[in-house]
Formats: sequence, structure tokens, C-alpha cells
Amino acid sequence: MIDLLNMLLLAVVQGFTEFLPISSSGHLVLLQRVLGAHEGDLFFDVVLHVGTLGSVLVVYRAEVRRLLRLDAAARAYVMALVVGTLPAVVVGLVAKDAVEAVFSRPIFAAGGLLLTAVVLFSTRAAYRSGQAAAGAWEPRAPRPWRALVVGTAQALAILPGVSRSGSTIAACLWLGVERTEAARFSFLLSVPAIAGALVLQLADGAVGTGLDARTAASFLLAAAAAFGVGLLAIRWTALAVVRAHFWKFSFYCLAVGAVALGVLL
Repeated sequence: MIDLLNMLLLAVVQGFTEFLPISSSGHLVLLQRVLGAHEGDLFFDVVLHVGTLGSVLVVYRAEVRRLLRLDAAARAYVMALVVGTLPAVVVGLVAKDAVEAVFSRPIFAAGGLLLTAVVLFSTRAAYRSGQAAAGAWEPRAPRPWRALVVGTAQALAILPGVSRSGSTIAACLWLGVERTEAARFSFLLSVPAIAGALVLQLADGAVGTGLDARTAASFLLAAAAAFGVGLLAIRWTALAVVRAHFWKFSFYCLAVGAVALGVLL
């Protein structure tokens, strides 16, 4: 069982890096290497995913409520989210063993961070789309082919070190999606992705049976930490996208990836 200090450290890293465009998988793979933890606690992973999923649902609660009306506009937007999720589902099912093998080698996480740096930096030259519409948000679904392109970017982010939010927001920006909507679609697209990861982990037996009161309290604290820092990370990333500072995260990914690569080689 992971001790409390490591739990909180991993929870904070998960919460921040799940939504900042700097790759949660890459950071967790490298951090586990530093901590000497080559095998994670599956139920603990579920706890962290619950915390991060909660942060998305809170920040975008108005959008979720709007989509739950299930009128024509909402159904079209939900269908775009479904289309955007399909590539990750296909990759997860077809290449599950290969992806798990890559996760066992931290050098791939370092390389993925370098790739993320390139992707993020490329958005500096992306089309600067117009301002967000004033007033309450109304769902305007991207065309299916655009949702599929963004979903393909998300599927590639299954690899360690490749940022999910970074890849999907970058794809949106390159497709000319307005900046606020680019961040919104990316984070709403994370809901089925995170929920799907939760389902898979639970199906693999992460049920948390036999937890004593102290361990259960530690897990709740870790979930709260992931939730709290996830709220900050979502707002920070969305603000960076709107203010066209998104590409600057590339310098961080470049530095971490280069240092990790130098240490591992």
C-alpha cells in the first residue's frame, strides 16, 4: 500500500497534470521511477480518477446541465463527444498490451514529453479564431470529421508523455475552433475518457475491499487533493488558451523531457 505522503504527492501530480497540457501519464511514470514504485495500486488509481472527473463536472457543470436537456443541439454535441471518444476506445482495445508495455519503460515517457513540447509550440502559429459569444453557452457541435480529428489526437495521448489536453486543444486550435470552445470541448471530451478508464479499472478488480478506516481516510484525502488541484489546473489551462499563452507550456515539457531523457540514457 502506498504511504500517505506518496499518496498525496501522486494525487497532486495527477490533479495538475491531468488538465495542464503537460501529460499526467508521463509525470506519473517518471515519478513512480523516482519513488521506486513500478506497480501502482489499482484502486488508488480509481480514487484519483474520481477526483479528477469530479473537477471537470464542477467547472463545466452549466454545460453538463445544458447537455442533459437532450434537445437537438445537445444531442448533436453529445454525438460529437461520442465520435471524438471512438478513436481512443479502438486504440485501447486493439493495442492494450502494446500500450501497457510502453508504460513500463520511462524512456518513452521522456520522448512523449518532447513530442508534446513540439505540439504545444506549434499552436503559436495556429489560426487565432474570434471571440466567444456572449451570454449563456449554447452547444454548437463541431462537424463529425472535426470531432474525429480531435478524437484521434486524444487517442495518441494514450502513450505516456503525450498530453491529452495538449493534443486535443492543439487539434481544435489548428482546426480553427474558437479558443474558449476549444478548451471546453477538450475538457468535456475528457469526461467519457476518464469515465471509461474508471470502468476498465473497476472491471480489472479495483474494488477496494478490506480497506481499514485509516486507509479509507487516506484515499478520501487523496481524492480531495486531486479534485482541488484539478479545479485549478482546468481554470489555468482554459485561461492560457483564451489568452493565447497555451504554447508556452512547451518550454516546461521540453525541459522535463530533456532532463529525463538525459538521466535515462
